Amino acid sequence: MPSLIISILFSSKLLIIMLNSEKVKICLNTIQKDWQSVNTDVERIILQQHTRYGQYLATFYAVFVHTMTTLFMLKPIIVSLITDDISNTTKSSIPIASRLPFNVEYGEKFNQYIYLIAIHNYMAVFTRSFATIAVDNLYYVLIQHACGMFSIIGNVLENIGKNNANDFIAKSDKIKDNNYSKTLHCLRRHLDVIEFAENIEALFTKIFLINLNLNMICGSLAGLQVLMNLERNTSDISVPIIIYTAQFIHLFLHFWNAQFLLDYSVLPYKSICKANWYYTSQKCQKLLLLIMNRTTTPCKITAGKIVILSIESFATVLKTSISYLTMFRSLQ
Repeated sequence: MPSLIISILFSSKLLIIMLNSEKVKICLNTIQKDWQSVNTDVERIILQQHTRYGQYLATFYAVFVHTMTTLFMLKPIIVSLITDDISNTTKSSIPIASRLPFNVEYGEKFNQYIYLIAIHNYMAVFTRSFATIAVDNLYYVLIQHACGMFSIIGNVLENIGKNNANDFIAKSDKIKDNNYSKTLHCLRRHLDVIEFAENIEALFTKIFLINLNLNMICGSLAGLQVLMNLERNTSDISVPIIIYTAQFIHLFLHFWNAQFLLDYSVLPYKSICKANWYYTSQKCQKLLLLIMNRTTTPCKITAGKIVILSIESFATVLKTSISYLTMFRSLQ
């Protein structure tokens, strides 16, 4: 069951992204436009920092998934070698099917085509891992770009009104009001970033709905396998532990990045509070109020418009998964 659930989960991710390829193009074009709109060195450094962090996160995730995949595939071979050493038997005495990553059924011709079946097994595992790496890394990169743009807006707004104490004019002309021009540019940027975050939400909300439910079920079943094998055969707990660990780290990274978006989307509000807004014109202050009013509703990533992804909701998911594990254990 865990192998089947993982296969469905990773395949559905790739399918949903393919069906929403236009939204992916819109997001990537927005990133290109934002990089072209960067004017100052400070803004460029801020965006580069967030982009670099997204790259590090994507690299870590790719290494992590490939490591878990390799351990998953090598486990049957290692266990069979250990069994040979302990029991002083030959390798041929161990069923060939037990050396494959997951159970398959090909009928009477199984032994005849064992090498082709093994190649198919390993290719199936790797294609699933590459699919989830591609989709999840796209999510991490998009989230970090949105956070970078919120940081740039916050940096500009925090410097609004500085050095204006001596020549402050409450009713200045729009054309000559430098603070008004900067705030208006930030307002337009802020609306664009909010639209960008909404596109990310629309692109991944269905993925996370399927991901959340199947991960909880798969994690609970893997935990149940660990408990069952602890009492029977401790050599069979490695694969369930790998699946259990990988699933929850996989979930945690999704919730953690969504928490980044929640935190950074309210950054413009905090920056305006730190700024010398009282040294700006009335027209500029009205624009600042518009930005503050919009930040009262932070940008968020949800699972099917039902669950908001955050660190707090991740703790709830862990509790629910443990509840499922207890229920499955009682039904055993």
